[in-house]
Amino acid sequence: MLFAIFAFTNAFAEATLTNVLTIQDGPIQGIVYSNGVRGYLGIPYAASTEGENRWQAPQKVEAWTEVRDCTDFGLIAPQGEAFNWTGAYTDEYLTVGKTIDNGTMSEDCLSLNVWTKAAEGDALPVIVYIHGGGNNSGASTDEIYSGEKIAEKNVVWVSINYRVGIFGFLAYQDSTGEEVTGNYAILDQIAALLWVQDNIEKFGGDPSNVTIMGQSAGSMDCQMLMISPKAAGLFQHAACLSAYIADQPIVTKEELEAQASEIIGDYTISDLRQMSMQEMEAFAETTYNPATYCIDGEILVADIRESFASGNYNKVDFMTGGVSGDLSTFASYLPLQLPDDDGNPFTPVTFITAEGYADALKACFCEMAEEMHAVYKEDPSEENAYPVAEKLNTDGLIADHFYNGYIRDLNDSGHQSYVYFFTHAIPDAENELGVFGAFHTADVSYWNNYYSTVSGKKWTEYDYQLGDMMSDYLVNFAATGNPNGEGLPEWKAVDPFDDIGYMSFGDEMSEYVLFDEATSNLWKKQQGIAGEAE
Repeated sequence: MLFAIFAFTNAFAEATLTNVLTIQDGPIQGIVYSNGVRGYLGIPYAASTEGENRWQAPQKVEAWTEVRDCTDFGLIAPQGEAFNWTGAYTDEYLTVGKTIDNGTMSEDCLSLNVWTKAAEGDALPVIVYIHGGGNNSGASTDEIYSGEKIAEKNVVWVSINYRVGIFGFLAYQDSTGEEVTGNYAILDQIAALLWVQDNIEKFGGDPSNVTIMGQSAGSMDCQMLMISPKAAGLFQHAACLSAYIADQPIVTKEELEAQASEIIGDYTISDLRQMSMQEMEAFAETTYNPATYCIDGEILVADIRESFASGNYNKVDFMTGGVSGDLSTFASYLPLQLPDDDGNPFTPVTFITAEGYADALKACFCEMAEEMHAVYKEDPSEENAYPVAEKLNTDGLIADHFYNGYIRDLNDSGHQSYVYFFTHAIPDAENELGVFGAFHTADVSYWNNYYSTVSGKKWTEYDYQLGDMMSDYLVNFAATGNPNGEGLPEWKAVDPFDDIGYMSFGDEMSEYVLFDEATSNLWKKQQGIAGEAE
């Protein structure tokens, strides 16, 4: 077991075991990496979710007295087998080789990992990372989530597992009247944050200075935690990467239960609990596999827009943004919807005529179509109007992140929001340098300053410099709620009375960028933002 971890870190020749550390539930022993960072992996923060604990709130883990081996990751939540569906997601992004059949998935999956170089009493800022995967896949074991390197920068890094798919999101009332209410994945994450409150001081972390951070579905989960009354007081900052859901409604528990009833039919909850994990996952893959939050009146009481507008949310400093590859990943959420150009709904649109572009503007922007066309005018000498449509959607994506910060700030003058956009073409494997560009998830390696070599990526000196800068911003944000610091380009906070702006992380340099006044005011009007640049 130790060999697998040593190989993972590329540092097994020099690795040693930590001293025994006693946390609330018992003594643990982890691994010391060659850079002096200590890793404690696979620490259970709640009991197994199997049997009667399936679709229950996380239960307290049974304490232990013998030293627990925390040199290897815990088992991951049941889910379908991972595959590289776009070509960009090489092994470091995936739960490669993990299946139910080979014993690497389990309902006893509620574990977390801690990387630190601190000692008890140091009170370093803490970052709790929530993995992505559509809320139906993924795990903290994926190599890109390693905290081995960022922990060198005086921060304690925690990554967590949580239930996914039907195990984490089923809301259903059966014919007997028995009910399960969904949002179990969010309850898992809250349980992990409570574990941090109780234990992180032992690792040199400060429980009063916690940042939640997530990418893709993990970002959406973070936003749910921001509006959940159950998560109040458990974190002070939130970094939400590559997913904005301010304008997406959250269905009610009753709506989700009705949807489940139509599909599940006559199964009682008792029937479902008696299924083995293998049977349940097969049921999820063939019949029903929800990954949707619901307003249940306790964990979630309103959607994001209503929560922010009313001021009923957890008021924290906020970092939000995305990458250029999000345009294809979230195509159905972009402001300008383009007609399919090749008959395959799963491939991104890359061609549209000027006439088709004008029609799309009218369909999507209605009375604002002419104003949009005036700012985003196609080149009449070119047959393909897609480049200007892509520019419009890129600006619209950035404006959405700005809006997400803006509405959050309306009832919170004590905290700031910061927007970024990442366009750097990440190196790919040999003979594929940069072919996938800044794909969805590409920025994670830079935020945590970790550069995997498992798939042969050809990292350059610029990649290391960019990651050093981005991780400095993140650590500053975790420490103070403000990403700025000595030697870093200024990153301005969201200001409704200034032009829309964002920190740009690009191929050649990083800088704070402002939309021009006309473009900024256009998107502010489209978003319903009151302030105009003065």
